[in-house]
Amino acid sequence: MKADEVSRPLSFAEAVTTILDHSLHGQRVVTVPISEAAGWVLAEEFRADLDMPTFQRAAMDGFAFRHSDSEGRDAFRIVDTVAAGDLNQVRLGQGECVRIMTGAPVPDDADTVIPVEETHASGDTVRFRSIPSRGSHIAPRGQDVHEGQVVLQDGCVLRPQEIAILASVGRRSVPVYAGPSIAFAATGDELVEPGEPLRPGCIRNANAYSLWSQILTARATPHYLGILRDRPEPLREKIAEGLEHDFLILSGGVSMGEFDLVPQVLEELDVRILFRRLLVRPGQPTVFGVHETEGRRTLVFGLPGNPISTLLSFDQYVAPAVRVFRGHPQPLVPVQQGELTQTVRKRAGFLTLIPCISRWSDRRYRLDPLRFHGSADIYAITGADAVAYLPVGVEEALAGTIVDFRKMYQP
Repeated sequence: MKADEVSRPLSFAEAVTTILDHSLHGQRVVTVPISEAAGWVLAEEFRADLDMPTFQRAAMDGFAFRHSDSEGRDAFRIVDTVAAGDLNQVRLGQGECVRIMTGAPVPDDADTVIPVEETHASGDTVRFRSIPSRGSHIAPRGQDVHEGQVVLQDGCVLRPQEIAILASVGRRSVPVYAGPSIAFAATGDELVEPGEPLRPGCIRNANAYSLWSQILTARATPHYLGILRDRPEPLREKIAEGLEHDFLILSGGVSMGEFDLVPQVLEELDVRILFRRLLVRPGQPTVFGVHETEGRRTLVFGLPGNPISTLLSFDQYVAPAVRVFRGHPQPLVPVQQGELTQTVRKRAGFLTLIPCISRWSDRRYRLDPLRFHGSADIYAITGADAVAYLPVGVEEALAGTIVDFRKMYQP
């Protein structure tokens, strides 16, 4: 990409499209127990190993009988009771029936089940109030699926219903697409790790730990590179190490200051930078690039160092690329609409990301915007679970305005 194209600030939509266009579906597959497979993406087609159901099954509690015996007859003799799981060895004589439970195997001699509420039983005799049609309330063998039929496609997201299907075809573990390996670090001479003495003029390293949490939530594997100091050689060494992973995320060092060295070092290490600035706030100085060697492509994200910018930028740009890698059929979390509960003002010329608390009330989402004193004020957005989008040309959105938003932290 030409230098002037890289320096041109991209819109939010352009940035997301650029990232997704360069994201790759990962080829690594891991096997997980079905009890832990929810939310992963299936990496293999699955077929039924048996007809389902595997036997003629009662669909109601009632009485199983031979329909031809009901001509001119409304009373049957009860000769046995068949419960779910019983081995069906009952033989019916003329005018005989069995009491049967939902899910139980229907005797071979029977072809109809009458629900218990349509009968009156006394002792070993039952009278039918009406006669159902032949075959009523019986699930025949193979009604749901036949042996060999495809029941789950490669690439489907495993939700509770898919997990139930895997169990029904006898699987205890399944192959799924693994998440990416993500190297990450926070940059800055001013950073101090939690638990260490806080020197004058320094701040604690919150960003690395919010990133760590977001990486785990996104079902990726984190590799923490530590704090990277604002000097070329230490940066180069650790960034080179990070480029051995599927993703590299660097927080800080991407703006226009004298010590914002990340873009320069990335280019020295042959990272092809695709954009450096966005028409988005917070998160205007965001860097995205690609490092390619034989057999590996590393997506590189340089996120702004202010905590709110780092948090929102991961959610909006990194998380969708992770979903692509994991084979998720829907990389972008669905856009929803909600009503602002307070008036919000912003600068024109930028799309603005507004952290919100979302509440369902009166058949719609209400969005409580969280106000903060600049992008460093991480304390102000406690409880945020959604991001509202205020378009470029909007300077004021009044309380009651309907806006687009997405839920945060969706794996």
